[in-house]
Amino acid sequence: MKKYKSWLDVFRGSDPNVYQAITEELNAKPGETVFFPGGSGSFGQMAVPIAKSLGLRVIVSGNSRAKDVILSAGADQYIEYTKEDYWKILSDVDYVIDALGEKEFSRELSVLKKGGILISLRTGPNKAFAQKNRFSFAKRTLFALAGSKYDKQARRQGKEYRFLFVRADGIQLEKITRIVETEHIVPQIDHRIFDISLINDAMKLVAKGHTNGKVIIRFS
Repeated sequence: MKKYKSWLDVFRGSDPNVYQAITEELNAKPGETVFFPGGSGSFGQMAVPIAKSLGLRVIVSGNSRAKDVILSAGADQYIEYTKEDYWKILSDVDYVIDALGEKEFSRELSVLKKGGILISLRTGPNKAFAQKNRFSFAKRTLFALAGSKYDKQARRQGKEYRFLFVRADGIQLEKITRIVETEHIVPQIDHRIFDISLINDAMKLVAKGHTNGKVIIRFS
């Protein structure tokens, strides 16, 4: 157990998102299909085995260099975005969990089946999100306006849009820990390690997306 606990700090931020999305927002059932667009990084490395442990069929799109890693994590299908357009290949997917944001919204929505759900970690909050979290009237009004274009586009296609902002949950983290241990999940680490004085360089590297795993910053 100690062997894997040390890795949880590397994964924190991505694993609760995925677990809460699948078990709470989607209530996904074994045998259903979930698609992770752009899920070839550390997010996908955690998301794939979690989804598989819950009995789902998993599809991922991403870069070519991560294909073997994601398939070995349990993905059923991998789409290399430099060779194929996922929105031209996929259809009738039950769920999409988005980590790319607004620019991919229409394409992600298009691969869902009627009644399917797109849940985003980045695109933006909407009315349902504000109501679920019991925000004030002012915030509910603001989020309803901000998310109305996403809600309308989804409804026109007979689909649903949801937004997720992860909350702390110790019980869920314990369950995720067991999955990490059982599946022997170890994240990829980028070979470049930055001292704290070079933190800006590290942030720029992450922002450009040209990493081969989690970026480590050394504080001592």
